[in-house]
Amino acid sequence: MRVVFCGNPEFALPTLKALLASEHEVTAVVTSPDQPQGRGRKLAPMPVKEFALANRLSVMSPPKLKDPEFLSQLRELSFDALVVVAFRILPREMFALPKFGALNVHPSLLPKCRGPAPIQWTLLRGETETGVTIIRLTEEIDGGGMLAQERTFISPDENFGNLHDRLSALGANMLVKVLSRLGQGEAIQPILQDESQVTTARKLKPDDYILDFRLTGTELQNRIRAFSPAPGAVAKSNNISIKILSAELANSDVCLQPAQVLQLQDSIIVGTGDRPLSLKSVKPAGKKEMAVAEYLRGRPTLPDRFE
Repeated sequence: MRVVFCGNPEFALPTLKALLASEHEVTAVVTSPDQPQGRGRKLAPMPVKEFALANRLSVMSPPKLKDPEFLSQLRELSFDALVVVAFRILPREMFALPKFGALNVHPSLLPKCRGPAPIQWTLLRGETETGVTIIRLTEEIDGGGMLAQERTFISPDENFGNLHDRLSALGANMLVKVLSRLGQGEAIQPILQDESQVTTARKLKPDDYILDFRLTGTELQNRIRAFSPAPGAVAKSNNISIKILSAELANSDVCLQPAQVLQLQDSIIVGTGDRPLSLKSVKPAGKKEMAVAEYLRGRPTLPDRFE
C-alpha cells in the first residue's frame, strides 16, 4: 500500500520506521515547517523531518495544509492512505483524498483522553491502564471510528518517558497490521466511540508543571510521573526552583505541614495534603538530573517550605 506519512515529534518516529521496514511504500512525509528550538530558539526541523531528510525521503512542509499548491502535489502522488501520528488537525481536503482515508495512531483508550496530551493526562489522573487506538480521522478531533485498540497496564513507577516509548512502539506495530489488513481487501468495520465515556486531554500550560503541595501525596506523585523526564514538575520558593523527577511516599510516621521541607543527611521530605513525599531524583536549574543524595552533597540552601 502506498502511504503519505504525517507527523512531527519523537513519538511518530517508530511508526515511520516500521512503515519503511514493511511491505508498504512511504511516498512522502508531511511535517510542519522548522520550529524555534533550544535555548537560542533557532529554527530547526522537528524529529520526523530530520529523520526523513537523513533517509532521503520526499518531504513536504507546507505552512498551511489547505494551500492549493500543496493539495495539488498530494493528489499527484496517487497514494492509498494517510498515516497521521502526533501531527496537526487535518482539513477535510486532505483526509478525503486517499481511498482508505487518514489513519491516526492515538496513545489512549479512546474515547478517553481526546486531545494533544493523552499520555500526560492518563498519568495525571492516576490511570492504571491505557493503550493505543487506531482511528479513521473525521472532522471531530479524535472522534473517528476505531479500527483497532490494544490495552496495556501502567506500572506504578512508570513515568511519561517510559510510557511514551512503550506506546509509540505499540502503535507502530498496530498501524502496520491495520494497513496490511486493508491492503489485503479486508473490510474493517469502524467501531463508533461511546460519547458518554469521553474525557479530554487539553494542551498543557507552564502553570500545570508547578506543584501544589496541598494536593495529596499520591496526586503529587502522579504529577511528577506525568512530567518526567521532561519538562519536569517544579517545586518553587522565593529563592529556589527545582524540578522533581521522581518521588515516593514517605514513612507514615513523618508529620509535616503541606509544602514544609525536611532536609536529612541524604534525603529530602516534603509535606503534602496527607502523606509526605520523599524526593528521589531532582534537576536543579541549569544542571543535570541527579539523585537527591548527590544533590545534597553539593550543600544546597533549601527553603523551609515550598510555595
